[in-house]
Amino acid sequence: MIVDDIKHQMKYIEEITMTLGDKLEPEDYYIENLGCPHTQPKRLPKGYAAIYIFAYGTETEYEYLKIGKANEKSNARFTSQHYGFHAPSTLAKSICSDEEFQKIGVSPENVKPWMLQNLHRINVLIKADCGKAMTELVEAIFHYGFRPRYEGNI
Repeated sequence: MIVDDIKHQMKYIEEITMTLGDKLEPEDYYIENLGCPHTQPKRLPKGYAAIYIFAYGTETEYEYLKIGKANEKSNARFTSQHYGFHAPSTLAKSICSDEEFQKIGVSPENVKPWMLQNLHRINVLIKADCGKAMTELVEAIFHYGFRPRYEGNI
């Protein structure tokens, strides 16, 4: 299950940060499972940074499509940019450029409602005072462990 995979990775990250001398403890973060279908988040909680995760498939057979981060002051990145075409790099653009999704009828006209209906979204919210380096570490470990489809530079 997707959330179980993320919980497992977070336990591993807790161990890594302790080994590196800078702890990320369970009280420093929480996992928010928006599910599938999901509702677009309205805001990034005050005092938190986030790792956001989009996956496609069932609860038992799925593929990670996008894993990104939003620091404390990146509310638009967290809430809306990936559902549209206005930012330089968005999940909506990647999906619409993907032949697999074109074949099932996903287009620029319907991609946002399609994403809300068909993608799992999970957020890992990390206290911002843990620092930007912690958020980047968590994102990098998720990229390495989950190999999302639209992270071609890893």
